Amino acid sequence: MSLTDAQIERYSRQIIVPHLGGRGQERILASRILIAGEARDIEAPLAYLVGAGVGTIGVRITGAQGEFAETIAGMRQLNSDVSVSIVDKSFANIDLALLVIGSNAAQKGAQEIASDVRASVVARLDAPGRIAVIADVSMLAEFGARSDAADFIAMLATAEAFKLVAGYSKNPSRAIIEFDGYVTKSRVLV
Repeated sequence: MSLTDAQIERYSRQIIVPHLGGRGQERILASRILIAGEARDIEAPLAYLVGAGVGTIGVRITGAQGEFAETIAGMRQLNSDVSVSIVDKSFANIDLALLVIGSNAAQKGAQEIASDVRASVVARLDAPGRIAVIADVSMLAEFGARSDAADFIAMLATAEAFKLVAGYSKNPSRAIIEFDGYVTKSRVLV
């Protein structure tokens, strides 16, 4: 899939990023991501992925869906290159799952999804906040008290998911990034 002139103009700020370029943007447009969590926790990450041009996004909402259908409609208007839909367990052939765990219900939903996906980024919004790139089962433990930095952690996890689907790193390693106030620690998992 080659980028059109309109897409080159739209995504020019991403295309000029070192290690991304036009090929990376083509991968992003061709990618399929599942994003799961509570509506309040996934709305901003969803908007980021739509704006970035992730081709197909399935949304699995934990708990009350409320007026999320309106949010989905707004996302479709934000970027016509992107297909966004609310899905159940039948969303197949995904490249990556972004699992945003902000409650015990979201944690249970993430457990259901994790066994069916080959790659995932998990954002734990409890304290201390953690992000797992190419997730580890320990990230699916029971949820604790919500972190004050929950929204920040969700967006950093979204950036990690974006980098994975763009092919930003040739050999991404499994890692956990932990947040404790202003201190950030990253460790590679073997």
